[in-house]
Amino acid sequence: MATILVDLDGTLLPLDAWNPVFAEVCKAIAERAGAAPDEVWRRAREKNLILMRRLDWRAFDWQQLFDAVAEELGAGRAPSVLEVLYRHLPRFRPADGALEALRELRAMGHRVEIATNGHASYQLPVIRRLGLDELVDGVRTSDAYRCPKTCPQYFQDADLMVGDNPIFDVYFPKRFGLLAIFYGDWEREAAEHSRRLAISIDAVRPDHVVKNLKELPDAVRRVLALR
Repeated sequence: MATILVDLDGTLLPLDAWNPVFAEVCKAIAERAGAAPDEVWRRAREKNLILMRRLDWRAFDWQQLFDAVAEELGAGRAPSVLEVLYRHLPRFRPADGALEALRELRAMGHRVEIATNGHASYQLPVIRRLGLDELVDGVRTSDAYRCPKTCPQYFQDADLMVGDNPIFDVYFPKRFGLLAIFYGDWEREAAEHSRRLAISIDAVRPDHVVKNLKELPDAVRRVLALR
């Protein structure tokens, strides 16, 4: 059967699950610096985007990003992102249909791995909290490969990528010979992410688009039949 890679943030886990974590860190830095939390977040996102445009795996090291912002604002070091994460983890919930989709893909005989740009120190606690570790055969993180989902070694031995990011979950996987299933609104997200990362993906399209993870097992059957 196939080796299927499935994205975590924005796919198996709603992106807004992280909002309280980032909000608490930004508030703590802002209070020390006498700044607005929105300003802290703007600077952190700006640093994140600069590194993403360089395809640098350190774009997803939120501790370093917030530490850099705190230092710029004269606030010393940022709070421990990991400690803040653990406080909010009990409220993390998987995306609708995520657990069922993973179970069915495994029942179909596929090897299923989570493939995330996030770093293991942040993502593994989330994966365990959601019970995803019992439903997958492995986890790939950008710090393990010293590259985000942009280099051939990250996708080695995989057949299919599933995710919500047009650049990392469609453009680069297809560049390295994988099939790709996009989760979400392709036209809207492709335009937005192409603009943000300054990468033209006009000539690239996913092999299938799903709007709900409950559609994923059937989509996988259809796409793998294209091989």
